[in-house]
Amino acid sequence: MANLSKRTNRPEAVKSDLLNAAAQILTTRGIQAFTLELVAKEAGVSKGGLLHHFSNKKALLDGLFIREMEVFRQHILATMQNDPVKVGRAARAYIGIGQAPASTPPGIIRHLLAAMLIDPQISQEWTHHYWQTIKSIGLFENITTPQLLACLAMDGLSLWDILETDLLNQKSRDDLEKFMIELTGKSEKNS
Repeated sequence: MANLSKRTNRPEAVKSDLLNAAAQILTTRGIQAFTLELVAKEAGVSKGGLLHHFSNKKALLDGLFIREMEVFRQHILATMQNDPVKVGRAARAYIGIGQAPASTPPGIIRHLLAAMLIDPQISQEWTHHYWQTIKSIGLFENITTPQLLACLAMDGLSLWDILETDLLNQKSRDDLEKFMIELTGKSEKNS
């Protein structure tokens, strides 16, 4: 009971627990088995407590998506801040240059994509929010055609990763990453 009373005085902590539980359920059981009851139970909250923060399943999924987009946005901004070469900085941050090649995307992204594919309303809303997030980091300000091509290529690779395809070997991925770096305007001279 003491734990519950601490949480009721901290609604943001409860909301965070609910989002963490939602992510856990989504990644371990999938979108088809995702229910408010399971999330509430996993978070140690009553269904009424969950509904206080998220009025329905879509609102909970929206909250999870928005949280993941903010993590994505903050990662891009931090990467941009650490890149000393201004030309193409946003494009390099977007395509994730400097991260481990062929790194597996978080499972949550795969499952959020599944939610988008089965619900046209979610797809439309989340696509709009995604592009607003991308615009907020300045990706399209002064982007060159080669930089845009590099970003689109990374979108394709990311989709392959999300769908867990194994179409490229590590050498091919490394070569493609090197080529995308060149497309962003970063040469070995200014790196």
